[in-house]
Amino acid sequence: MTSVRSKLIDSIQDRLGVSFENSTLIHEAFMAASAVGRDKQINQIVSRIASNRNLAQRGFELGLDRCVCKNPSQGNFVSDKLMATTVEAIAAAVFLETSWVRAALQRIVDALGLAWPDS
Repeated sequence: MTSVRSKLIDSIQDRLGVSFENSTLIHEAFMAASAVGRDKQINQIVSRIASNRNLAQRGFELGLDRCVCKNPSQGNFVSDKLMATTVEAIAAAVFLETSWVRAALQRIVDALGLAWPDS
């Protein structure tokens, strides 16, 4: 019998196009925290891409809020901050899982909609 955790991890992997050998990394990315010298233009772009607002927006657009294991005190609500933190944790899980393989990193950045803007 397939566990709820396995189904959740399979769903996440399908959405992101990444297969985790160590599924604990991606599972932990979805756990609520309480449950478990550049130039100005570059700084502005990085700040926009990595902002909590953008990370949360991308997470909600991808439907990742349905996968977050919430703290019971949160009810059924996923805040923007929790979603932004979850998206950061997903990217970190992929970085660790792939040992920084550039092609894999590019796939997750693209899948999350966090790629550098076209010129």
